[in-house]
Amino acid sequence: MSGISTCVLASLMFIRAPIPPEPALDPLARGYMGIEVQRDSLVIERVEPGQPAFKAGLRQHDVIVRVGKLEPQLFQQVITHVCSFRPGAVIEIEVQRGNQRKVFQVKLGCRPPELDLSYPVIEPHEIP
Repeated sequence: MSGISTCVLASLMFIRAPIPPEPALDPLARGYMGIEVQRDSLVIERVEPGQPAFKAGLRQHDVIVRVGKLEPQLFQQVITHVCSFRPGAVIEIEVQRGNQRKVFQVKLGCRPPELDLSYPVIEPHEIP
């Protein structure tokens, strides 16, 4: 009897609950890096800790030179381009850091919903 209970006990020790698959990426979500830039420039002002740009190695004061094949002139172009990719996509970001150019592979995250809040548009004739 002790042999049977040992065998049963040993087999119970190796039973594991199934691991559920990772949730599928939302096909309507837009990509996100997690950076802020200085006003009217491509100079990174802040890299959000734990976000994709941070994980890839981008730093404050890096200057964005290229995002994929896009060579942006305005940060809005960077936002539009990054948002055209789904979360989980990997894009290449080239920056100027000091006197060196560096290339990073950034695995995009999901754009936070609060960034998509729509604000009412004020027409020029409505301004008091």
